[in-house]
Amino acid sequence: MALAFALCGLCAWQWHFQTVQRRWLADKNQEINQRETAIEGYTNSLDKMNQQITRMDQTISGLNDDLRQSLKTNGEFVILQKREIARLGASNDTLMTDISQYTNAVAALQSNLDTAYDGIKKQNAVVEQLAAQRDEFIQKYTNMVNKYNDTVSQYNDLVGKYTNVVDRLNKLQSAATNRPGR
Repeated sequence: MALAFALCGLCAWQWHFQTVQRRWLADKNQEINQRETAIEGYTNSLDKMNQQITRMDQTISGLNDDLRQSLKTNGEFVILQKREIARLGASNDTLMTDISQYTNAVAALQSNLDTAYDGIKKQNAVVEQLAAQRDEFIQKYTNMVNKYNDTVSQYNDLVGKYTNVVDRLNKLQSAATNRPGR
């Protein structure tokens, strides 16, 4: 009975230990999912910035084409030249502002990329650490299971030997009682 209670206690302890392990793994999986969601958000932000930069490039190239066409057309009109120079000066200021904004956007994008890459590096390090911890945990668990299996095998062998001894004893007793002279 003590052996049965010991086995029940071992089963209860193992059930509790596995419950704690599963909860811990669930927490780690949730943490990884949150980090993946953050990475996806950073990626979407980068895509939006790329689209904005593309639109600004198109706007700048469109304004440059308009400026060239205006210069060719206005060559014939001497009287309108001063007006055109003033208009082109304003367009130039707008373009400079756009270029300044474009430069600032590129710098901000580079900063965001650097931040995102740093975050990804940190997350990769954490994921590698988690994987190492998981592998270590699995190795410990496997060692415990192997020790448990070895112990169970030893007990099964002992029970088998005990059963054989009891069978032989019963046979000897029945042979002793069945002997004619007694």
